[in-house]
Amino acid sequence: MRILDKYLYKELTATFFAVLAVLLLITFGTEATRLLAKAVDGTLPASIVFQVLLLQIPTALELILPLVALLSVMLAMGRLYQDREVVVLNSCGIGTGYFQKIITRFLIPMLLLTAVVTLWLTPWAVKTERALIAEAQVAAPLAGLVEGRFNSLPQSNGVLYAQNIGRDGGMTDVWIRFVEDGRDQTIMAPRGFFEWKQERLALVLLNGISYEGLLGGEQLSVREFERFDGFLPELQAATTKPRRQEKNTSDLWRSQNLEEKAMLQWRLAVPLSVLVLGLLALKLSKTEPRQGRFAKLFIAIVLYVFYMQSMITIDDWVKAGNWPIEVGLWVVPVLFLVFALTSPKNWRILSKLKAAK
Repeated sequence: MRILDKYLYKELTATFFAVLAVLLLITFGTEATRLLAKAVDGTLPASIVFQVLLLQIPTALELILPLVALLSVMLAMGRLYQDREVVVLNSCGIGTGYFQKIITRFLIPMLLLTAVVTLWLTPWAVKTERALIAEAQVAAPLAGLVEGRFNSLPQSNGVLYAQNIGRDGGMTDVWIRFVEDGRDQTIMAPRGFFEWKQERLALVLLNGISYEGLLGGEQLSVREFERFDGFLPELQAATTKPRRQEKNTSDLWRSQNLEEKAMLQWRLAVPLSVLVLGLLALKLSKTEPRQGRFAKLFIAIVLYVFYMQSMITIDDWVKAGNWPIEVGLWVVPVLFLVFALTSPKNWRILSKLKAAK
């Protein structure tokens, strides 16, 4: 490896990690605020906020890494243009092709990392996050229960007593009294536990007796039951159904469903976007002496937003059947790649050839 190669790789790597750190801090600051707000509202157990935040890393990297590639290459090469180092290199016979080769070699590991994230890590993280939230929401009511004592139910509309509470959530000698629609009800059962039912958390009691009207003023009703399911207020699941994002890439590859085919294309197109946007950044990094290093930063961010929005729009079209799946999302990176690899000089030469004909 030549000294110049090492110098460029060092410059690109340092800028890459700096940009990645800044974007991750911004992203996770926003995400942490959102999760803490959910914890305060009671829709997310506070005990798993940090774990859920960590599981958001693959999903965040899926959108951040293409932007990191764009900004890191643009800022690193922009400094070289600003310090007139590229002018010196050009005078030594080192042209744009050399820089494109260096940028491509630098971006290939990042492309592979993004592919690992989109194809494997993100589905695993989404699935693990859903299972973690569901398990924590089942354990949340148990965390506030004390065995051998009367525990107040949510909204203070009753009490629950359990002689013993196991680590798995199983309860023995359960006694519960609550008021619903002006009627009091007392239930006793030798065994009980919590489980999900109809996307809500239910208290299940087995082989017990129900008393209604013990306080007087209404007819006393006594019933025996084999199974009683009672939904407790404020203990609803955020989501319990598996999402399409959880599907393994191998399952998407074999699927004939249009939405799942579009999802597979998205997982493959995002890593390719790292290379495309990185080469586009090389073109945008060229600045005039008085423009400054950050002269085209706003233009780069606008192009990134346009690129990702185009991908999202075409993805919606494909899922709706309004865009051919054979073309799919590939049209966006291909068009941007053509734009990144061509120069105004090439367009002028092409126009002159057409005029000569």
